[in-house]
Amino acid sequence: MMPSLKELAELTGRRYDELSSFEADQEVTAGGLRLKGHVKFRKPRSVVVEYEEYQNPFEEFEIKVSGGPEFSGDDLVNSRVIYEGKTTWIHLLNKGTAYKKQGKRLGSPFTGVDIVGQLGFLPDLVRDFLLKGEGEGEIDGRPVDRIGIKPKSSRRSLFLKDEVFNLDRAELAIDRELGLPLKITYYPGQEEQLRYPASQGGPVFVEYSDFEIDELGRKDFQFDPSKVDKVFEENLVSVEEFEEEFPVSVPFSDLRDKGYQPARDEISVNVDRDNERAFSSLVFIESGEDGGRPSSSIQILAGNFLSREMSRHRSFLSEGGEEVEWEGVTGRLVDRGETVKEQLPEELEREIYEVGWQKDESFYYLLGQGVGRDKLVEIAGSFLQ
Repeated sequence: MMPSLKELAELTGRRYDELSSFEADQEVTAGGLRLKGHVKFRKPRSVVVEYEEYQNPFEEFEIKVSGGPEFSGDDLVNSRVIYEGKTTWIHLLNKGTAYKKQGKRLGSPFTGVDIVGQLGFLPDLVRDFLLKGEGEGEIDGRPVDRIGIKPKSSRRSLFLKDEVFNLDRAELAIDRELGLPLKITYYPGQEEQLRYPASQGGPVFVEYSDFEIDELGRKDFQFDPSKVDKVFEENLVSVEEFEEEFPVSVPFSDLRDKGYQPARDEISVNVDRDNERAFSSLVFIESGEDGGRPSSSIQILAGNFLSREMSRHRSFLSEGGEEVEWEGVTGRLVDRGETVKEQLPEELEREIYEVGWQKDESFYYLLGQGVGRDKLVEIAGSFLQ
């Protein structure tokens, strides 16, 4: 006798409850976006992901506008990412470099949605969702039962769980033998489309294959930094600590005199203590009238080491723009706004300039949004006094 829809959902939840770990190939597609890799998961929270393919059609635009994310898709394809429950190791395999980051940093392009290796919503199917039978089928020759789900509360996160983003509906294709999904089709709520531009208004497909259950141990989720040449650990420090310990100078007082304040009370600093190298990304904002919405901002990348993000900025500046000089130091300035003006909607059109230079072993890149060319060059000059 075939189980009822409720029984099938309960069986799926119990199957997840019973396992302690799994590994599988995972593929995510949404419009022009495509992620493919091997994922390992161990309860309660440990995850390892090794990307084989990472195509994000909006990354090229993001790189033109602002330099892009800290780690691009190309970086992630040549990396091993290990989340240990509180911190994440990102090991760039072909660079001999590893980064220890606070929190969960799996490289997913879906902001605020935990989609990589995430099946933790399965035990709550009956409690949290309205269920609808969608029939039977096959995926790669394996029989599946299809269940449509619609959240009783539309605000969810952690990929179909908790409260962050809006879910319209989803469909699960449950492997009849394994009791786990081989495919999840997720339909974002209409108001969420701005957060999912890659889907182009369509669904997000998450597919699993080649599951291995309960064959992983603690060692599969550990990382040994002693075998890597350069190891950077991320720390959050106060402005005072930053000024005392960071190896290159940032003129906080001059920036304040020009009307700019740090956007946050704490600053993220990445430090390789063995090799005495460090880099940081800081954001300063200029408040509008009466302390209202910021009228302009400056992102500062600085350090005595060229991170992956800083290397992209250097390449972008070297390919275009113009030379600028301050008392014997030569840098380059580029109009990023001009390179993307045809792609920016009118409400986002504003001046976007970047200036960068190297002095001895110090590297600086200043990206100004809503900051004029001459003003940005003047601000850059205060770094060289």
